[in-house]
Amino acid sequence: MLIKFITNSLRSLGMFLIFIFATACIFGSIFVRDIDSSTLLGKFLDYTISFENRFYDFRMRAQLDPTFRSKEVVLVKIDDYSLQKLGMWPIPRTYHAQMIDKLGAFGTKVIAMDIMFPEKSPNVGDVSPDTVLATSIKNFQAGGGRVFLAYTLAGEGEDFLPEAPVEMLNDAVDTRSQNVEMTPKKIGRYTFPIPELVATEVGLGNISSQEDRDGIFRQYQLIANIDTIYYGSLSFNAYEAFTDKKDQVKIFSDATGELEIDGKKMEISRSGETKIRYVGGEEQFPSVSLYDLINASPDDPKMKEILNNKIAFIGSTATGAHDLRPSPIDAKMPGVYSHMNMAHMLLHGYFFQNSNESVKYSLIFLLSGMVIFLLVQRFGNPFLDALVIIIIVSGAYFADQYHFLPQGYELKLFYCFFCFVASYSWNTFLKFYEANKEKKQIRGTFARYVAPTIVDEMLKDPDKLHVGGTKMDITCLFSDVRDFTKISEGLTATELAHSLNMYMGKMTDIVFDTKGTLDKYIGDAIVAIWGAPLEIGNHAQYAVEGAIKMITILPDINEEFKKLGRPVFNVGIGLNSGECSVGNMGSDRIFSYTALGDNMNLGARLEGLCKYYGTQILISDMTLERLDLTHIKTRPIDKVIVKGKTTPVAIHEVLHPHHPMTKDPEALSFYLTAWKQFQEKNFSGALEIFSQLSMAIETDKASKRMKELCQKYVDHPELVTDMFDVTTMTEK
Repeated sequence: MLIKFITNSLRSLGMFLIFIFATACIFGSIFVRDIDSSTLLGKFLDYTISFENRFYDFRMRAQLDPTFRSKEVVLVKIDDYSLQKLGMWPIPRTYHAQMIDKLGAFGTKVIAMDIMFPEKSPNVGDVSPDTVLATSIKNFQAGGGRVFLAYTLAGEGEDFLPEAPVEMLNDAVDTRSQNVEMTPKKIGRYTFPIPELVATEVGLGNISSQEDRDGIFRQYQLIANIDTIYYGSLSFNAYEAFTDKKDQVKIFSDATGELEIDGKKMEISRSGETKIRYVGGEEQFPSVSLYDLINASPDDPKMKEILNNKIAFIGSTATGAHDLRPSPIDAKMPGVYSHMNMAHMLLHGYFFQNSNESVKYSLIFLLSGMVIFLLVQRFGNPFLDALVIIIIVSGAYFADQYHFLPQGYELKLFYCFFCFVASYSWNTFLKFYEANKEKKQIRGTFARYVAPTIVDEMLKDPDKLHVGGTKMDITCLFSDVRDFTKISEGLTATELAHSLNMYMGKMTDIVFDTKGTLDKYIGDAIVAIWGAPLEIGNHAQYAVEGAIKMITILPDINEEFKKLGRPVFNVGIGLNSGECSVGNMGSDRIFSYTALGDNMNLGARLEGLCKYYGTQILISDMTLERLDLTHIKTRPIDKVIVKGKTTPVAIHEVLHPHHPMTKDPEALSFYLTAWKQFQEKNFSGALEIFSQLSMAIETDKASKRMKELCQKYVDHPELVTDMFDVTTMTEK
């Protein structure tokens, strides 16, 4: 009682702690970016939340629509092909000017360049590439379009501009809230565009990004507080220019914020970041190569179809351009696709739900799952526990896949699943510990040679177990491969071992599947018993059905051997039923579970007679009388006195599905008629039928033997004695 009390207390305490841990991790996932990663708590959250994030990435990738194609956002890619054709890096600004001119010609509405121009370009003769680029920007914007250039925010320890240039005010975000408390930022001094380009009244947008602590880029710097004025990112500004909207950003004093577009809200962190809800990458956004664009005809219909009235992002996808980043959907995704995915989010209101809502539903899943499991585990059925855990986990996963994730909820399923599985594991471990000693002893003794179902039965009720030379009524089976010595001579040791293991494995599985017990292997021979160590009802029926399955599966095994160019196996099986001594036999140090007695010896003799009679399965009349013959067909073969015995035993052949008389029931009927006539000493009538059967089924050695025996008695009536139907064997 004390042990049970301690175990139950440990069970409750362990599951409670697991639940508290999962709950704390769910709440901690909201604030992880605001916690110093150098602290113990920060390191712990980094480690655990990485699992949650990656599990969410996996679920999100499963949601991506491979057929989706953006209708508003396109990419002009500076790819390896363009670099090879243009022959230089960085790309001269005159090429960028040509690109902008072509985009204007093809009707592009907004150009967002994920490229920085922080330094002047040297003149080419009397021509300034910066002036050429500035002219193209002016011309594009004079035609009603809008161009945006990139800059970055200064990181810790980096040099920065003392204040935002006045030219940036045109792109300031409209913030009508009075309680703004967003973390202040500064512009990186060495990434801001040169004055010649800024003077064109070009738009400016930051492209700063910070990877999560596991190295994956999931967050996006959407808004930045620079000198108490709020400025948008490259994608945000491109969105506003494309839609001609000025939307409202609200940053409240509790360090939460939201961007509102057409009544839909996007959550923004205190630092102005939001999580990217990816719709795809290269396959989802149309693209054209920079080189193809600048060399395209101004009236190229394909280019016009791709670029007309679109937001064109300009960015590098070249391998050597060092702008490949690990993202949730691609381990090496060009950074420009993060801007494009964010632009799509803004255009379509494809936002994540508020994190508080996601946490609420996560906790509902966690709490309801744990309550269900706690109620079910009180029944004490480990299989029911496992089934319920599978149902809970599967139900939560499919609910997430088909409802919550498409709606933008970020359920913390990893923590929920961890809690469910860890609680189940802890509960199962303690249950296992309670019964470990007794079950370990039983399983250690029998698991290697008893069917798993028998072991399970023993574990459920150990009182049924009988060991140590108990007299039990059983059925034994002896199986042997014909001409195995000849087969082994034609194979290497490795080939022989492989063939024998394949054959033995299949046959042993059948023994176990029919509730049998493996007695031993003797070279290529298999010895098995049914009815011990546990009583299983009609053990003869199980044993004969097992023998039939062995012969039935043999052609499939031989087909595999033929494919490997190896000899096929021909098998003989003998079965007998009766009382034997069953138990652990041997010394105190080494023993094995086996059966001994005359009935075991007879079973072995019957296996040896299979070759003599040309059969594959022989059984004694002691086995036959126990069988339900509704689905099993047999025929009498002989009465035989085996070597070492004086009393004849009637033997019968079991007809397996491949047997010719199974396929021809009429032939079997003729055989039984002829057998009856033989027993009645009507040798002439029996001879006629056995002769016909021998010609009809040339492979039936039993019919041929009976024909020859009948012919002998017809020709020599004086040989007919009281033992006319008995064969005495002089060999084993």
